[in-house]
Parts: sequence; C-alpha cells; structure tokens
Amino acid sequence: MEQYFHIITEKNKFALNKPQDKDVVYYSELNEWDTSNAFRSFSLKYVIDRCIYYKAGNKEYAVNKGNYLLACKQPYVHAYFESRQPVKSICIDICPTTVAEAFTVLTARDDHALDNYLSGYFRTPEFFETVNPVCHSPFKKKIDELVTAITGGEGSEHVSREWFMDLVEMIVWHEYGNYISLNGIRSLKAETRKEILRRLKTAQQYMDDQYLHIGDIKQVASFCTMSEFHFFRSFKQAFGVSPYQYLLGKRLELAKELMMTGEMTITQVALHCSFPDLFTFSKAFKRKFKLSPSSFIASNKPI
Repeated sequence: MEQYFHIITEKNKFALNKPQDKDVVYYSELNEWDTSNAFRSFSLKYVIDRCIYYKAGNKEYAVNKGNYLLACKQPYVHAYFESRQPVKSICIDICPTTVAEAFTVLTARDDHALDNYLSGYFRTPEFFETVNPVCHSPFKKKIDELVTAITGGEGSEHVSREWFMDLVEMIVWHEYGNYISLNGIRSLKAETRKEILRRLKTAQQYMDDQYLHIGDIKQVASFCTMSEFHFFRSFKQAFGVSPYQYLLGKRLELAKELMMTGEMTITQVALHCSFPDLFTFSKAFKRKFKLSPSSFIASNKPI
C-alpha cells in the first residue's frame, strides 16, 4: 500500500527522499531548514507553530503560525527558517495528475459551472500564491482534523487517497474564486493582477475582522496601501461587489443573527452593528432581506 504520510525530524531531514509530483503529507518538527526545491509539486504549506519563509524570485512569503500558503509547482523556490524552538509544520504535496482527476470529476457534474478552460490556470506559474489564515479557508476543518490525528500519533492512518481527492476538490473550488477575481481585475500584466489581488485579500481580511469599527473605505484602502479610488474600483472588479456593500452585508448578517437571539431591541442591534440610527438600519435591512426588522422578528418567533 502506498504511504501518504511521512514525519521529518532533525535526524532524517537530509536522508528522506522527497519525490516530485507525488501525493504525500510531510509533518515536520525542525529547528532549522534550508532548501531551494520547496515548490516541487502543487503544495499547501501550513505552519502549526513559529514561522517559515519562502522566496520565489523577488517575492518573499512569511508563513506564520495558523497561516497557510497555497503554492504552484515551480523551480528554485527557497524555503528557510532557524529557531531555538521547534518549527512545526505540514507540507501537503499534490501531484498535478491528482489535480487533473479532481478537475475531471468537477467538470463532469451538471450542477457545477466550472469551465474547462480553467485547467490552464493550474499550469505553472499561474496558480495564485498568497498567505492566508487557515481559519477562514474552506479546508479549515480538514486541516484541523489532520493536526489532531498527527498529535495523536495517527497521521499515517488518517491520510489516504480519498483524503487527498477530497482536499483537492476544496482547493480547486477555492482557486476558481481566485481565478474569477484575477480575471476581473483590469490589468494587462498577470503579476500586476496578482499583486492587486494580494492587497485586496489583505483588505478583505481586515474588513472581516474589523467591520464594526471601520469608519470609511479610505481607512481600508490605506491599510492595504492603495489609493481610495483604485481600491474601490479593483475591489468591485475582483469580487463583484463594492467595498461599501461588502461591509454593509457583514453588518446586516450580524444584525440578523442578533435579532434571532431576541436578547437586544432593534435599536440596540442597529447601534451595535454600527448604523447611525434606526431609520438607516431598517431601510438597509429591508432592502437586503425583503422584510423590515420588526417583521423579521415576528416571523422568527416560536409558535
């Protein structure tokens, strides 16, 4: 039976063979590491503790604890770290054939609108590479379960062929969203589009974390080092919604959750969700959910 899981330690880190284009999970606890072949396959790099640095050309990625880097296969990518405390990480190498198989399954399903031309997107170096917190990823649960299995000494039993296919499906759909966003940004150069999307993703994460405390969009644009107009225009191109509407949607979804609990009055909910007054909140709520706040509460009361 093919082995899909390996543990890397200080003792075997130089002896362990890491083949290219292979479906395999490497779990490592190392104090130092230096390699120039970090992206030998499609990879998901997840750091459990400390930080790992990756350098591809002139671009450097610092992957800190709780974050992941989704990487495309490409040569001469440098990975390195040195730490007194063990750096704990998971590297999931995915064979291009596995990506292709997942592609075949997804494009064959009538209820999904995944276009065949997207297959070209998974050829090097078109994969969108960025560092993101795993807590906001579609594969958070899968990674959490893997970490739990490894901690319990059951990594080898947990990782299987089926496990890989399930993960790759999640990655393909995740990347489909990035693909659509990249192609929505109006710039001729691919690297420019990628850099803009990286900044927009940073802004989006900031908005997700601080949506109740953001005063205006200029504040968000400054956070991701873009002009207000450029940020507004690019965000709408990439995500199909303006940053104003994105923030409003976050606040209204929270308001709906709070009203369902019945612990606050409508006025208290409006103020908690950063609306200037009850009238503005009620108008926005009705526009989004087709019900006034009072009607929504009434329709959700237990019979």
